[in-house]
Amino acid sequence: MSEQTARGWQTFGHPGAVRLLSGAVEIERTSHAYLFTGPERTGRKTLAMDLARAVNCIPVPDLFGNVPLPPCGACSPCDRIARSLYADVRVIDVDTPLPSPQKASGQGSAGGRSRNTIGIEHVGELQREASLKPFEGRCRVFIIDGAETMTPEAANRLLKTLEEPADSVLIVLVAPSSTQLPQTVVSRCQHVKLRLVAAGVIERMLVERFNAGPDTASALARAARGRPGWAIDALRDPTAMDRRNQTALRIFSALTGDIEERFRYARDVSSTFRRDRAAAMDEIGAWLEWWRDVAFAAHGLHEQVINTDWLTSLSAIAALLDTDAVARSAHSVELTLDALWANAMPQLALEVMMLDLPGVDPSAVPAPATASAEADGGSAS
Repeated sequence: MSEQTARGWQTFGHPGAVRLLSGAVEIERTSHAYLFTGPERTGRKTLAMDLARAVNCIPVPDLFGNVPLPPCGACSPCDRIARSLYADVRVIDVDTPLPSPQKASGQGSAGGRSRNTIGIEHVGELQREASLKPFEGRCRVFIIDGAETMTPEAANRLLKTLEEPADSVLIVLVAPSSTQLPQTVVSRCQHVKLRLVAAGVIERMLVERFNAGPDTASALARAARGRPGWAIDALRDPTAMDRRNQTALRIFSALTGDIEERFRYARDVSSTFRRDRAAAMDEIGAWLEWWRDVAFAAHGLHEQVINTDWLTSLSAIAALLDTDAVARSAHSVELTLDALWANAMPQLALEVMMLDLPGVDPSAVPAPATASAEADGGSAS
């Protein structure tokens, strides 16, 4: 049954979550609200869309008359939901247009409010639509992608719908962590946690589902850091690995640079944070990957290194620093990520991180030959 169940699901690498949700759909016992959490690009939104298809699926029998379990992936609802053309499935995120720009309740005009949040107006529109019967399917599904960006007013207003749900309404919140949401909201949802996916699973998926060559699949799977979404995008975008190398070059330059260079890096990433929070967090997360690679290089585990082009540099850094210094550096990066999630001032948090990192003599650490070609890559973007 598990093979048949998973056939129409686009989510992979999370068999436990798929079994839980498909089983609930099969016996018609889905929760009225779910919270999907996990690292960025691990498949949280894909899982939400799979669930939206499953609860509205009208299974199409195969050539032998067998009726697949939902989502079948072949019926009209499955197809139209996948193409974002289904009236009863709505995705709400920070880019969703405000329903009434001229009436931004309690937050000033639409032009003056931050577009980095999901506001009370968005939730008000959700409540209005949730009060209506489904237009064409069995269930209205609302996916709040980036639920951690809801304003306190929006989260409080959503509580009413979570406390008094309609039978034909399903709400799915997508966020990195449950700690970034009010406990009152979390307690009213069934929580499904997604974790990083093993490189071998991502590699197999790239070959079997996306026809990637073995060498390409192996390189992307290692570079994905457990995030299948990144691997899929990188397969479609030949410049993705170049951008990763530019990130490694920025890290290398900051680590081997003087205090002025480090503070310049902090300013650049802070500026990126204001424009694109996800990109900045991904850049800082790359520092954890860097220190992980240094630790593997120190123990001769070169096959585990992700930044393979930088193996010589990583090994040289490992020879200069002791194990405690590497561990402290990784811990400093983790503290910075936690501080930024808690809305600390980006530039201050990054400057503290730069001061915490050990000094590395650039003359003792060679950069790879390919780094010179990336020297004009610019700041994080």
